[in-house]
Amino acid sequence: MEARRNAYRAIVHTKPPNLNDIFLATQRAEQILKRTQLMERWVNWEISNFEYLMELNTLAGRSYNDITQYPVFPWIIADYRSEVLSLDDPSTYRDLSKPIGALNPERLQKFQERYSTFEDPIIPKFHYGSHYSSAGTVLYYLFRVEPFTTLSIQLQGGKFGHADRMFSDLSATWDNILEDMGDVKELVFTNINSVNFGTTQLGGKLDSVDLPPWAEDPVDFIHKHQKALESEHVSAHLHEWIDLIFGFKQRGEQAVMANNVFFYITYEGTVDIDKITDPVQQQAMQDQIAYFGQTPSQLLTIPHMKRKPLAEVLQLQTIFRNPSELKSYCFQIQITAMFQPVLYGQGTPFLFHHGRNIVNSTSGAFMRIFKGSASSGEDYDFPRAIAFAASGIHSSAVVAVTCDKEIITGGHADGSVKFISPDGAKTIETASEHLAPVTCIALSRDSNYLVTGSRDTTVILWRIHPSGSLDKNNAPELPPTTPTTPHSPLSSSTNSMNSLAEIRRHRIEGPMHVLRGHLEEVTSCSVNPDVGLVVSSSNMSGVLLHSLRTGRLIRKLDTVEAHAVCLSSQGIILVWNESKKRLSTFTVNGLPIATSVLSPFWGQVSCIEISTDGYFALIGTCSSSNYKCEDNAETGDHEPNKPNDKDGICKQAETRQYVHVPSVCFVDLRKLKVFHTVELEKGRDVTAIALNKENTHLIVSTADKQLVVFTDPAVSTINS
Repeated sequence: MEARRNAYRAIVHTKPPNLNDIFLATQRAEQILKRTQLMERWVNWEISNFEYLMELNTLAGRSYNDITQYPVFPWIIADYRSEVLSLDDPSTYRDLSKPIGALNPERLQKFQERYSTFEDPIIPKFHYGSHYSSAGTVLYYLFRVEPFTTLSIQLQGGKFGHADRMFSDLSATWDNILEDMGDVKELVFTNINSVNFGTTQLGGKLDSVDLPPWAEDPVDFIHKHQKALESEHVSAHLHEWIDLIFGFKQRGEQAVMANNVFFYITYEGTVDIDKITDPVQQQAMQDQIAYFGQTPSQLLTIPHMKRKPLAEVLQLQTIFRNPSELKSYCFQIQITAMFQPVLYGQGTPFLFHHGRNIVNSTSGAFMRIFKGSASSGEDYDFPRAIAFAASGIHSSAVVAVTCDKEIITGGHADGSVKFISPDGAKTIETASEHLAPVTCIALSRDSNYLVTGSRDTTVILWRIHPSGSLDKNNAPELPPTTPTTPHSPLSSSTNSMNSLAEIRRHRIEGPMHVLRGHLEEVTSCSVNPDVGLVVSSSNMSGVLLHSLRTGRLIRKLDTVEAHAVCLSSQGIILVWNESKKRLSTFTVNGLPIATSVLSPFWGQVSCIEISTDGYFALIGTCSSSNYKCEDNAETGDHEPNKPNDKDGICKQAETRQYVHVPSVCFVDLRKLKVFHTVELEKGRDVTAIALNKENTHLIVSTADKQLVVFTDPAVSTINS
């Protein structure tokens, strides 16, 4: 312990640049909680219940890397019998103001009797002799997946425990924690590795977990638990559970009054290991603390703040909460062709379109127009950047905007990626690593990672440095040459200070990884650092998942053809197959979630956008002069025919959804159901869509040269 403290002090004393200043200032978790204002952010709904609980666990010393101090989460749902789960019914939920041991009044009386009658000169009184979180608890729930399978065998002395005592049924487990005097557990349901766990006394084979009737499958079970955790009911009462686990009811008189006292060695600071001189006794005490259970570090000694009612939180009144109230506002910006708008926060949208070549070249050049103005009558009045475009590349697939409102473009005939300033359309930097034109690009929401796909079949991961990280006064504009940045500027001791300074001038660092596996042109890509994945697609190779950290191929999704892919912050992968008109979703583990056939008559899907919270998708549709209606190509009939089983597209009528063209469809990512449609007039084909980060404004560009903003007028006011 002393050696660890000395090592920590030495690290803090050196003040390394990547060590957060908050941790330099204090080691006390409660002070960190106060200084980071995590509680206030949660109260104002700026972070989710899940995010907040994870932050509290981290501050309290809990980690996925230690099964003896695994993150603690509450049992939320109390109904494991009903056919349909009603998240609007308060009786569906567990009482979060009480510890698990106090939920059953009859059992609680026995615990109270134990507390009042227990007398010992050394051991303080306690309600519960077992703990809500321990190594055994973690292995009880997770023994079906590695490394917990092996750890469970080791804990049981080289073999699994008896099948009747292992986790096999959600309903039975809930009943047990309400009734068993030795079970007060707070919170892998499928035996994916086909491990033989033995048989029960009744002769049944222990396999996957039996789910409650209201769960269709493990993915649905998790989805409904997520919705329950983020529900208004749980949000209104979660602070009560936090008081019990991390707060002022964790110990002392308040814990006694709340029937929340555990065996003394579970509490931080009650045993000084360093004062035990006998090494055998010291090791025995350490083992007992590690495996009996440990109460998290106390973060609060006063009552936790209550979360605001949802109706008072303006920023959560997104376009998805009440889409029928959306009103449209048109920006009178006249341009000559299809364009791509992007809006971040209160920034100005930029326009991108194929247009006339002002250098009179016949090589298919295109121009980019920036910072449009309603007062400009001629498109040549705008500043522009000129580049020579490769043919056959969809314009909206090769443009992205950073958080600094700078533009990154692909689609160039020389295979480069260009970094362009919105002021004056000046090319800041050019990076060339692909051997063929870039056909798609994607930027992470924090603008730290860029992914580019190419006709050369590769996907490249780049690192983007924010403008504030560079010394603008000492870094002149770089010529459009290829940066030769290594994988890490600090990875080689041979780099001189001069070369390091040169590297740091580049906004685009990379390639960090060259991702391989596709057999033809990459059609779409997406990146999300929160889930650590890069997803890409091609028509022949389908959808591939690569690790953001290592660049290794993780898996290939079970889908043959994919024309567009999106990766949500919830770890849901959305795949669009244009030829089959099929939407599909998968988990990051490759498990299919849902499939739906989306049929825009005499049209096609032109663009897809995922909401910031990762629960919804927006799908834009447009007409197509050469579009061939799959069901009615021969008859020309515009009415839906019966589902066609022959091509395997749709075997049930309810899986096919017919949508208006042109329109923007609001889709629930879990069920892939269109729950709202913004229908546009004929001739106003959707060419691109974008969302601001708060999801309160939907920006749509249309083929009739308009930008249309949709928002709820009760939430915000648009100044056109």
